[in-house]
Amino acid sequence: MVAFRKLFPVLAIVGLLLGSAVSANAQTPSPVQCTANAGVPPLLRAEGFTELTGDIVITCTGGVGQAPFTANFQLFLNTNITSRITNSDYTEALLMIDEPGTTRGTPFCVSPLVTNNSALSGVACNPTATSDYQYGTYNVFRGQRAAQGENALIWAGVPIVPPGTTPARIFRITNVRANAAGLGASQTLIPTQVVAFVSVTPQGSLPIDNPQQTVGYVQQGMLFDVRDCTGGGLDTTTSLSQCTGVNAGLFNSPTRSDVTDVDEVLGGFGLRFREAFPTAFKRRIATLAVDGAEQATSIPGQVFNSESGFVNPALAAAAANIGVANSGTRLTARFFNIPAGIRIFVSTVNNVSGAAAVDGSNNRAVLVSTDPTGTTGFGLGDPIPLAGTTNLGCVGTFPATEVPIVNGSGAATWEVVGANQNSSDTLVFPAAVAYASNTANNLPGLGQSQIAGNLSPFYAAGSAAERASSGLPIPRFIENPNRSNFFRTNQCVTNLLFPYVTNWAGFDTGIAISNTSRDPFSDPNTRLQGGTCTINYYGRLANGNPPTTTSEVTDRAIEAGEHLTFILSGGGTYGLRGNPNFQGYIIAQCGFQYAHGFAFVTDGPIGQARVAEGYLALVMDEGIGSRTGSTSEVLSH
Repeated sequence: MVAFRKLFPVLAIVGLLLGSAVSANAQTPSPVQCTANAGVPPLLRAEGFTELTGDIVITCTGGVGQAPFTANFQLFLNTNITSRITNSDYTEALLMIDEPGTTRGTPFCVSPLVTNNSALSGVACNPTATSDYQYGTYNVFRGQRAAQGENALIWAGVPIVPPGTTPARIFRITNVRANAAGLGASQTLIPTQVVAFVSVTPQGSLPIDNPQQTVGYVQQGMLFDVRDCTGGGLDTTTSLSQCTGVNAGLFNSPTRSDVTDVDEVLGGFGLRFREAFPTAFKRRIATLAVDGAEQATSIPGQVFNSESGFVNPALAAAAANIGVANSGTRLTARFFNIPAGIRIFVSTVNNVSGAAAVDGSNNRAVLVSTDPTGTTGFGLGDPIPLAGTTNLGCVGTFPATEVPIVNGSGAATWEVVGANQNSSDTLVFPAAVAYASNTANNLPGLGQSQIAGNLSPFYAAGSAAERASSGLPIPRFIENPNRSNFFRTNQCVTNLLFPYVTNWAGFDTGIAISNTSRDPFSDPNTRLQGGTCTINYYGRLANGNPPTTTSEVTDRAIEAGEHLTFILSGGGTYGLRGNPNFQGYIIAQCGFQYAHGFAFVTDGPIGQARVAEGYLALVMDEGIGSRTGSTSEVLSH
């Protein structure tokens, strides 16, 4: 009895162990455990309506002894989902199991319809028995739009074979596009985030750690400004003069084939588009080979700097062109308030040259035929560039063509065909204005023109472009409402101030105004100017009454190299009558740039005068630069 009592604790422990073993064998199969990961979120353009978000990868393990089952995946974003609608409510957004089409050996097996998704056996395209990947089921599924809301997608009835002790089961969600423009770039130091939420039903069928993932950071994608034709210099408004033609030969012969050297100050510009981050400019579809072969088949998880997403020929049976963009990034320069009588010319390529220019990995864009918003002229192949009809010279020769201007507005659009994802690209397109002076008909027109740069195709905020579509192009962007000054066309005038003139108390004043636009320093075909002068009188008569004449105009133009003269008491040349008994000041407005004046006040004829004094008229306008190559032209008087 004593011995039994000594053995009792041992027997109790053995019994407890045996009981535990029986209980363990009676437990339910171990559940599947999953973790979601979106990797490092990509940068998305704040201007974009159809930005490709980062893939979401769900990795699952376990499920030993657990039977196959089906589940419904649902994805939500904190903005509209804009993946292309392929047919009915199917989209190009994909859910893939076990990385099909990779070296892992998984065949690419696309479910044709949602009613076929749940097939758990007998799928001919994925029949092979293997422990490396899920077989006997479809493994590629198209997402459907949710019945309510623009921010959700559903993959219903997805077959799941628990991996058990085999390699982990991998679910990848790709080709999800987001309306980043609807969120906008952050105004703080913390970037705006595109956030994805993943749900799987029935509840508990596929538990996922970290079901909320950041799939993109929103940042401004493009910067635009106007420089000189090389892309350097200052971003300033250029002033042009109505009476001085600019590239007049090009204006008169817009399809001339000889090289036209544009003046970097008067007529040559550089339309500069810059990436705000290194992958903002993208080709339509990635290139995989040095010879320029396009991305025919994507590899799950591999990143390409292209507007297209995941593509695979096997998807064509479900819907054409899944994942394929309509174009590369397009860059549009829009012109506003272009005065009548002015032509605009732009280069058909950006200002690069040589073999590197045609390499798809280098910065390259070509002018394409499209509407002013960049929306038309699509093809699912390389863009068809517009041919140059003339040439522009700017540290090299660039083919160029004229921009059609209708009611003062026009646009030019270039499509990116080469982009370097490892640098912030700058694309500069030489441009020029051209006109011939015709002041008799008030041509070119006067006024301030404006310009705006846009990623394109672009659409207004609040339009259908902010939602998923089957017909609108990919990519697409929001319209930039901001315009900046481009160039200004000014009337050719010189305003001269004669601060004191008199015909009182025996004094008289003589006035001379010369048109000095004839000179040895510049091309006479562009510098010779002529126009009338208006003489404005401000003061009173000797008897205190207002002046008899307040203003008078010459009866004809003062041509280059000529001058008008008159005396206050009796008038003079060009039909001027003068203004007897007047004292005050004169402002002369002359219709040419290079007017200079002299006044001489005396109380008698030469040799008899007791008082005689002369002075130069004050030029009341801004300096117009030097004709001599020195600083002497900008006169200080």
